[in-house]
Amino acid sequence: MKIIYGCANCSEEKYRQLNTSSVQPAQKYHRLLMIGLKKSGADVYCYSGLPINRNVTKKLFICEKDEVEDGVNYHYYKTINLPLFRQAMIYFGARRAVKRYKKEKDAIVICDCLNRANATGMASVANKSKIPVVMIVTDLPDYQFDQKTAKKYNKLLSKADGYIFLTEQMNERVNKDGKPYIVLEGHSDDTLGEIADSERYEVKTGKKVIVYAGSIKKLYGIQTLVEGFLKANLPDAELQIFGDGDYREELEEICKTNPSVKYMGIRLNSEVVEVEQRSALLVNPRPTAPDYTKYSFPSKNMEYMVSGTPILTTKLPGMPPEYYPHVYAVEDESADGIARALNDVFKSDLAMRLQKGKEAREFVLNEKSNTVQAKKIIKFLEENF
Repeated sequence: MKIIYGCANCSEEKYRQLNTSSVQPAQKYHRLLMIGLKKSGADVYCYSGLPINRNVTKKLFICEKDEVEDGVNYHYYKTINLPLFRQAMIYFGARRAVKRYKKEKDAIVICDCLNRANATGMASVANKSKIPVVMIVTDLPDYQFDQKTAKKYNKLLSKADGYIFLTEQMNERVNKDGKPYIVLEGHSDDTLGEIADSERYEVKTGKKVIVYAGSIKKLYGIQTLVEGFLKANLPDAELQIFGDGDYREELEEICKTNPSVKYMGIRLNSEVVEVEQRSALLVNPRPTAPDYTKYSFPSKNMEYMVSGTPILTTKLPGMPPEYYPHVYAVEDESADGIARALNDVFKSDLAMRLQKGKEAREFVLNEKSNTVQAKKIIKFLEENF
């Protein structure tokens, strides 16, 4: 099977050259999935306009050599680094890319629907050439863009022959024609090693390090988490927050008067993962009331769980019940509720908490790793196209 994969990705080495501050969720999501598809027996050809803009590089002409990394073939479109020119060149580059496979009987297009110029170009040729098009939907356009722009994305979605959704609710919202689909919440990195318990901060120093890593927007409950942590008044505990967002300035002021709260800024994903593995608890306080939560599964939950550190999370509507036995749950999403939840977690001794984290890790590696999820996709493709 030849998979023509359309997204805005690049090799890890090239990504480090382009962006040294952090790893965007899309880069990690698609990279791991492509590696999983390759390990599952598919030939994977990634066609990308690169994850860049004028803020990333001032270079006007973008012309990068093709690469192979982890068995995945990366082909980068030549573009002019100006918005309209760039999108037009990606569109026509995507059309040329798919035309190369017109005579291949086992070719399938998989593309990120949010990478619109790329996906539109691929679908325009694939539809005419009878090459199946499967679109990955990680976020609904209606919640990402204004009404006019969302309409264009939804029109693009209608060109798909099948879908890969994060939640079942997405299918109910998007797939009006009953096309083939598969629901995969996400995937963990099956190569991430397990850290020895003796390396954890709590074992070495007695410090209970609680971590939040992600967008620090008030919308995502980060302010409530900080207030709840301070109310919990946990002995020998420290809250470390990684990321950026509209709560940063207020958070920095809080840190000045509350030494147990530390703003860690933006770090490389590898650095964040190492801290997560050594910590006592990882927290996702995202509120469940907003309608959009039915159509998302935070990638941080998967990253948290594979770390082997226990996770405390709200019961997000997009998170299937099979996850609940492997996490600590926030029942009351107020600051007082989070304070109670934190205290409840730390009523358990260290051994019990470590066991909870290990069970979560085993669950995602056995059931949700990038290789396991990719095999499900291969089976889905073979049965439907």
